[in-house]
Amino acid sequence: MAIIRTIPRKGRQPALTGRLMIDTVRGVLRVRKWPRKRPGKRTAIERFWTDWFVQANKLAKYADGMSQARAIQMTKGSGMYPRDVLLKAMRGRLYTWTTPDGWKWYPMAAIGDVSESLDVLAQTVGSVLVRAVDRWRAPPDGVIGDVLTYKGLAAPPVWQAPTGGGGAVQQVLAGTPIIPDNTVTSYDVAVEDYNSVSLTLDNVGFAGSDVPKLLVSTDGGITFRAGASDYHDSYLQGSTQVNRDTDRFALGVSAGASAMYVEAFLDNLRAGRAILRTVNARSTSSVRFLNGFANFDGPITHFRIGASFGNNLNAGTIRLVGQVAG
Repeated sequence: MAIIRTIPRKGRQPALTGRLMIDTVRGVLRVRKWPRKRPGKRTAIERFWTDWFVQANKLAKYADGMSQARAIQMTKGSGMYPRDVLLKAMRGRLYTWTTPDGWKWYPMAAIGDVSESLDVLAQTVGSVLVRAVDRWRAPPDGVIGDVLTYKGLAAPPVWQAPTGGGGAVQQVLAGTPIIPDNTVTSYDVAVEDYNSVSLTLDNVGFAGSDVPKLLVSTDGGITFRAGASDYHDSYLQGSTQVNRDTDRFALGVSAGASAMYVEAFLDNLRAGRAILRTVNARSTSSVRFLNGFANFDGPITHFRIGASFGNNLNAGTIRLVGQVAG
């Protein structure tokens, strides 16, 4: 009887169990990698990509003749199949497909392209885009709690405080405060959403001796009222009360080049005649109280804050706060 001796433990080679499978097929020796255990239930992402691969292969099979001819030309001599080029195109930007429920799937690369393009217009987290008169823009910055408010067909929406809770809501007007930079003689501000507005000129200066003035518009800022008797105001000069019809609301009584301080309140902007109440000063010795009203009916849509004699505004700060009816 033959005795079979085993290889001593210390001299054994690594076991092949679980690594290689050796068998014969039709008399031919076959060596294969040991089959892996069947995986468990596939995850949602695995099912998605399996389905994507099946659908993409079908689409590649029935792609138009020009695409297939181009794929054949591109893969000639490369070791790749034409199908590989078509699948790459589908993962890029050339193909979309529609699911049975009508949803259209776009490649991620195309989505990234569109997102990069929109970054040209706005990049702040939470930004939205609105269609302005000239192009798509990001709306002016709002504050926490504001809502984007529709302004009609001729104007883009803006951020505003909600008004559904009752009572008046106070808010800083869009585009303010204004810092004069010695390049213009006036600034226009939209006020069509407000019943009343508080206006402050804080140490405002001019390039030459001048008096701050206020004109108003009732046609959306296209024109500003500047007729000889469009406005009426009155103030005390010494012991004499001065009343006059004029072509502007004067926000100051005496002219100067610097240190103009004005506190003005304008009411009745939405109905009836606008009313002006003002305290103004160029120094502690030149304080004046000035009141007035518009000699025409509202509603008023825009203010134009500027210089009476055409000098550029070059210093200080202009602030406006409006009251919106709740």
